[in-house]
Amino acid sequence: MTVSVTLTLKAVPRVPVEAESLNPDSVAGKSQEEIGNLPLLVGKTWETVADWFEVAMAGGGEDAGPEDAGQSPHVPELVLRGDLGRFKRLGEGMARGRMLVEGPVGFHAGARMRGGSLTIHGDAADFLGAHMAGGLLVVRGHAGHYAASAYRGHTQGMTGGTIVITGNAGQMLGARMRRGLIYVLGDSGDVTGFNMKAGTIIVAGTPGARVGARMVRGSVILLGGSAPLLPTFCYDCTHEPGFWAPLHKHLDDLGFAPPAGPRTVFRQYSGDVNEGGRGEVLLRTSPLDGGCA
Repeated sequence: MTVSVTLTLKAVPRVPVEAESLNPDSVAGKSQEEIGNLPLLVGKTWETVADWFEVAMAGGGEDAGPEDAGQSPHVPELVLRGDLGRFKRLGEGMARGRMLVEGPVGFHAGARMRGGSLTIHGDAADFLGAHMAGGLLVVRGHAGHYAASAYRGHTQGMTGGTIVITGNAGQMLGARMRRGLIYVLGDSGDVTGFNMKAGTIIVAGTPGARVGARMVRGSVILLGGSAPLLPTFCYDCTHEPGFWAPLHKHLDDLGFAPPAGPRTVFRQYSGDVNEGGRGEVLLRTSPLDGGCA
């Protein structure tokens, strides 16, 4: 039987809180009192989880679905409830287990995540999943800027795992991404896929300007509208990519089937030619209007 740890916020703090201690690995094997004594940096003052949360522990049931795939019988399920918009680094570095947040979260949620499942029922602030290396991160709301991106001074951002954002994402989505999958059901901001090294970004809505600027490799798939592509992207052909059907199935299995079916035709563009032209932007189109030359 899986243990469930529930932390219910008592009051919204007036200052930002560094809360990297709140992840399934940190609470594993601890008593209710030990969990309450975990540290939180509130502004400039060290306080404890019990100062800000009601702590409860209970037995759990069987895993319920795809978002529970990272759950381990040796790691408690961690549930956080309340307006956590001032709490930064929730789930940072988590490697296993399942974490559920019922409310908005602050900066760096799921940053450096290596495994497990983190689901946020609310909006997420900037740097969601920064440097993520594995696991499943789902935001049932909007995400801020720099989701799955690299921190300043780093040349690689997200290197693995899957991020699903059911709302909109801000600017620089997937900047310097190296591997992994990002799926945004809404719109994305300017410079989606900036300097991508590899990986896949799917945007079901409309992206902002300068998609794929300085893109080295990887794929940006646009299922909705599209801003004009940069002149450093060249049209290749119109075709039905072989990888789209299994990718569609993967997202469908997670419960987030794309609006385009498994048999979809795309216009393919290569770029950024300033970086070698090995990346690709795929624009969903209507009936096949020509094959590859």
